[in-house]
Parts: sequence; C-alpha cells; structure tokens
Amino acid sequence: MAESSSDLQQHVEEVDNAESNSEENLDIEIVDPCLNDEGALEIVTKGTPLETILNIHPQPPCVKDMEQIQHNNFIFMISPFKYDPLNPEREPITSRISNRSINGSDANLVFMPCSPHNVTDNKRSIWLLNRQSLINLKNMCDHHMATIKDLKKTIRECAHRHYNLDCLQKLIDDVYSNDERAHFMSTVLSNICTLALNVDTIFSRPLPLLRIGTNRSVTMSQQQAASLLACAFFCLFPNRSDYKQKNKRRSFPNPNFNALYQSGHPKKIQKLKCILHYFRRITEKMPNGIITIQRFALPTHLFPQWSDLQTGLCDLHLTTGKKIEDVNGALQVDFACKYIGGGVLGNGCVQEEIRFTICPEMLVSLLVCERMEPNECIFLIGCERYSSYRGYANSFQFDGDYIDNTPKDNWGRKWSHLVAMDAICFRDPSTQYDMECVDRELLKAYTSFRPLEEGSDYEFAIVTGNWGCGAFHGDKYVKAIIQLMAASEARRPLIYAAYHDKTLIDSLDV
Repeated sequence: MAESSSDLQQHVEEVDNAESNSEENLDIEIVDPCLNDEGALEIVTKGTPLETILNIHPQPPCVKDMEQIQHNNFIFMISPFKYDPLNPEREPITSRISNRSINGSDANLVFMPCSPHNVTDNKRSIWLLNRQSLINLKNMCDHHMATIKDLKKTIRECAHRHYNLDCLQKLIDDVYSNDERAHFMSTVLSNICTLALNVDTIFSRPLPLLRIGTNRSVTMSQQQAASLLACAFFCLFPNRSDYKQKNKRRSFPNPNFNALYQSGHPKKIQKLKCILHYFRRITEKMPNGIITIQRFALPTHLFPQWSDLQTGLCDLHLTTGKKIEDVNGALQVDFACKYIGGGVLGNGCVQEEIRFTICPEMLVSLLVCERMEPNECIFLIGCERYSSYRGYANSFQFDGDYIDNTPKDNWGRKWSHLVAMDAICFRDPSTQYDMECVDRELLKAYTSFRPLEEGSDYEFAIVTGNWGCGAFHGDKYVKAIIQLMAASEARRPLIYAAYHDKTLIDSLDV
C-alpha cells in the first residue's frame, strides 16, 4: 500500500489542476437554473416528501454514553462525560490519565510540534525555538505593534522554510479594512499564538493516526481542535509540508497552511478569509462542544454481492432547491478526494473544499487521516459551521458570519454527520462504464452509507448530490443510480440535492 511522496504530490496537483481548469465541468450542477415564466427560480421536488423522511428521526441519534465505551478503538482526548442540555456551558476536561492505551509505535501517533523528538540536526529542541518566536509575536500583538512583516517572519521561523506568503499578506494588507486589520493583528492573532503555545497542555498526549485498514475514532473538544488549527496556521507540524522528504507521513495530507498562503487565484483569499473568520469567532467565545473523526473500513465478508440482491428501493426525495449542507438531521456526503480535504489548503474550491472552509474544524482530519482505500470512508461528527458563502469554484466568496444552532447529542457533538467518500477521478470519462469501475463506486457508496451501528437510531437519512461529477468527470445519471442502490442496500432513505439541476430530476422516475 506504500505510495511515494512524488505520487502524493502528483495526485494533489492533478486534483488542484482539475478543479482549477475545468470550470465548465465544475458548473455542471448549476447549468439548468429552472426559471419559471416570470423569471423567478423554480424549485422542483419529486418523490417522498422531505419532511416525511426527516421526521423519521427528528432528534440526534441516541449513542452510548462515553463512559460506556470500552473498546480501545474509540480514543478520547477528553475525560468522558455526558452532555447535559440543562448545563450547556460545561467545559470538557482534557484527559490527563488514559485508561485506554494507544497501541503501536510512534508511527501510529501524530508527530506533535511539542514532541521531545522534534529536534534540529544538532539535537536542539525545535519546540523551544518555536515557542520563543510565538511568544515574541504575541507580545507585539498585545502591545498593538505587530505587523504583517512580523507575522510572516514568525511563520517562516516556525516552519524553518522561506515560504511564499503573498496570499496571506494581500488579505491582511489589501482586503481587510483598517479596523479588521487592527483587530486581527492584535486580538485574534494573539489568541492564535496562545492556542499554539498551549498545545502541550491542551493535549496530554499525542493524537492517534487513523491509518489505512483501521476502524478507529478520535474524539476531542472544540478547543483542542482550535489548538491544532493554530499550530497549522503557523505551519508547526513537522515533516508534513514537504512532499520531497522521505518520511513516514507521505500517505497523509499536509495539514499546515503554507500552500494556502502562497500567491494564487483570488478564491484562495476568500477561503483564507473564512478560516480567519473562524479564528475571530473562537477568540470572541471558545465553543465548548465535541467533535469526532472516525475512520471505517468495510470488511471483505460484508461486501455486497450486487447481482444476487433482491433489496427494494429506499424512500427517495429529489430537490433542486437545496444544497447538501442545507439539509439538517441527515448524513451529509462530502465529495471527497482520497486524501481527505482535497485541495482545500491549495487551489481547490469545489464541494469538499468549500465545506471544510466554512467548517474549519474538519481540517483536523488532514492531520490524522491517511488516504482512503476503496472500502473506506471517514466520518466527521460535530463540526460547527462558522461562515456563510456565495458562489462556487472561481466565484467562491466569504459572505459573512453563520450561527450554527444545530442541536447536540449526549456527547455534546452537534448533530452534524458528514461522510467523506472519494469517487474515481476519470481522466478518460468513457472508462467509468466498465463494470470494474461501477463495482468500485458501488462499494465506496455502500461503505459510506452503511449505518455505523445497528438499530433504527443510526438509519437516519442520507443527503447527497452529483458525487464525483464536475472535475472528476463522472456521469451524473450513473452516479445517481449507484448511490440509490447503495442507500437501498443500507436500508436508509436518500435525499438527492441536485442543486438547480432540473434535467437530472426530470430524468429520474420515482
């Protein structure tokens, strides 16, 4: 399963280039505006009413309490507790003494910035050097003296690389108003420094890596996620930014922000604007919820034998009037890259990248998740949305604050369940009709749609759309049938959000 660092770089570049250069394909979901005779947008729906499907499971799933989880594959970075909606301000507590071991060597743990093994060639502690750089910057922020030059200097010192930071500079110097710039360079940036400086106390131990072939999850507080993202802001994670390095993390995405800071299309500035808005929000009030990142690998003996099945079709609702993230109370599909996040920290700006940009806690998955195999998917549970947006691909823009009032489950996680499932990127679109490719996509969709646990509480609806189309050149009609088959075999209702795509809705007979 080994993949060279050059293969990873080539794959990421191919995804970025496909998303950047295929604007006609990227707009495939919005080419049919379905206007009525008065020129107003007409919303077309078919099938089982949306309310009927969502009312089957109107509340967050009732999961086992944290204290009841005994399996070592459920790893908690906090002390287990039960969320009480009558005491919503209770703060999660960092787990100090673990009664669940993380098996394996350091190869199965995140290489943290504060690790004692993070040293220079002459064995000096890199963390102590980086701490001093962050302390110096924080002091300048607190005295309202910090400039973009100081910020750039600190990032380069922390990364030990002379990165191009033109996009970051343009946002702060040219796009921000004077008031926005002053607030960021003093208050917000000071808090980012604090979160990064305190990573060694916010975490009592390294995070586990969610490796290929494992069924494992990691659960943490939103404050812990914020600390990790602050480290990524300063490019502090060792051995993750340079594809050319021969290191043990080459099959993982790069969680550091260095590629996002580099000069490029204006959409990169808009993505960065969303992420810095997240830091502004958590500076004003740190959220006290919980998030879970869970990797699932479907065992071979559970692979469906499609030609032998007699399963009836599931309930299906089709609509042109909603985006996937607009449908609450359902498992939302992320049209993922096999390296989760795709080009979110680079040039990419389609469905997956936009979702991770408006919900930055999802970026933590880039730190812990190895690339996905055909029988694997990744669940992101509880991640909060902070930004509104408009546009898509090259027209994407930050559109202000977003208040996420999603209810929480008994772990304190917002009822936001997202599954990352990667489609094949077809260089030659004609190959997607080969049965080998169809079987692969069926396996991926079924793996992603299969309930995580037994019981009706886990059979809430799935909301998806034109998965693997656009930049990946998938046939949207074939992909719709594949997803309908997979949802039916998983015994879950399907909501198909074909945003503005009346042609597709009309073609499906339900």
